[in-house]
Order: sequence, then structure tokens, then C-alpha cells
Amino acid sequence: MVTVYNKYKSKTTSVTANLGAKNVDKTLRFYESIGFTTLLKFPETGEAEWGLVQKDNTQLMFQNINSLTNEFPELNPHENGGTLTLWFQVNNIKHWFAEVKDKCNVIRPLGVTPYNGATEFVIKDLNGFILHFSDFQF
Repeated sequence: MVTVYNKYKSKTTSVTANLGAKNVDKTLRFYESIGFTTLLKFPETGEAEWGLVQKDNTQLMFQNINSLTNEFPELNPHENGGTLTLWFQVNNIKHWFAEVKDKCNVIRPLGVTPYNGATEFVIKDLNGFILHFSDFQF
């Protein structure tokens, strides 16, 4: 099969999760403690309603849960953290685990998975989201 480039066809360039947070400022500080950098915060002064963090090529947005459910009432009946996990593909995972393991709730310590041989660890953030870090290469 030959793929033909069509300059008029739309193309997905990235996806960034916008996650509900009970307290955006505390959430930004948590992510900073595990190696992310806060890029944007709104409003810039006072209590944040929204923020954007980045580590290398990965970005996450956090929006105050009340603001988020006001914007999207469809989210109202759902529990924060829900059945969502975020999977991060990382390099030098052993070094990063050593840096973050004492700063967060580790729910699966660094180890090798029997199903794909990847070195991985899993943590839970203060909003209930499961963050899965792996060095597995496709």
C-alpha cells in the first residue's frame, strides 16, 4: 500500500490532556517537584484556575474542577481521576525514578514488566490520576 500525501487533508499534530484539578496551584507545584516546568498559569496572580506544565516533549493542562464542569456540564457526574491512566514514554527511566520516588505516591515501583520487558514505574498524583512511565520502545 502506498500512502499519498494530500496537502488539503487535516493532520493531527499533538494531543494535550486537560485534567480537572481540585487545586491548580498545588497541582502545578506537585508536577514541578517531579521534574515538570510550569509554562502558563491563569490568572497569573492569585489562585490559578488553569495551568500548563511541560517536561521535554510532554505537556499537561490542569483546570479547576469547578471551572471545568461549568464549561462541560457533561463531566459533572464523573469522579476525578476516573478510569483514566496517562502513559508516558521516557528515556533514562532509572535516573528519573530515583529523582521522584520520594516526592510522590508510588503505586508500582520501578521494575520490568513480564508482558513486554519494559522498565516501568507508576505513580498517583494528588488529583487521583494514574501516571504510568515506561522506557518501552515500539
